Amino acid sequence: MSELSNTSSDQTSEAPLRAAPLKALLLRVGTNERIALESVLAIKTTQSAEAALTALHEFPADVLVADTSTSDYETMALLQRLRSPTASPRKGLAVICLLAESSPERIRGLVKAGVDHVMIKPISATALSDLAQHLAENPMTQITVPQYIGPDRRRLPDDAYTGPQRRGSE
Repeated sequence: MSELSNTSSDQTSEAPLRAAPLKALLLRVGTNERIALESVLAIKTTQSAEAALTALHEFPADVLVADTSTSDYETMALLQRLRSPTASPRKGLAVICLLAESSPERIRGLVKAGVDHVMIKPISATALSDLAQHLAENPMTQITVPQYIGPDRRRLPDDAYTGPQRRGSE
C-alpha cells in the first residue's frame, strides 16, 4: 500500500487541498436554511442584532447573513452599528440580506444602509454559499466617511455614455 505525499510538486493525481469552510454569522436565519447551510459553511447563529454584534468580537466571520423575513428594523439597527466607523467590531464585513418579500424601495433602503447583496427567497444553500464565497474573495470597494464605512455605491461618471441623463436628481 502506497502513501500519498505532498512533498513533490509534480504529482498531478493528488486531489487539491480543500480550503477551510467559509465562516458565516447568521442573524434570525430559519431552521431549515440553517441546517442546509451547516453542510457548506462554518456557522454561528444569533437571534438579535445585539447578539450578532457581540458574536463578531469572538467569531471571525467572513460574511454576515441576515434574514429580514417581515421587518427590516433589526437589520437596519445592526447595519447602523456595523457600518459606523467608531462602533463597528468588523469593518468591511460583507453582509447578505435574505428577503421573503421584496419591493424596489425595500431593497434600495437596505443597499443604502450598507448591505452588500440582497437575495430573494426561496434560495438554495449552494447559491448562498457561492455568493458568500464570492463576496469574501472579491470584497467591494469600501468607503470611509465620518458617519459611514462600508460598500462604495457611488455612481462613477461614464464619459463613454452618450444617452440621456435620467438620474439627474441622484
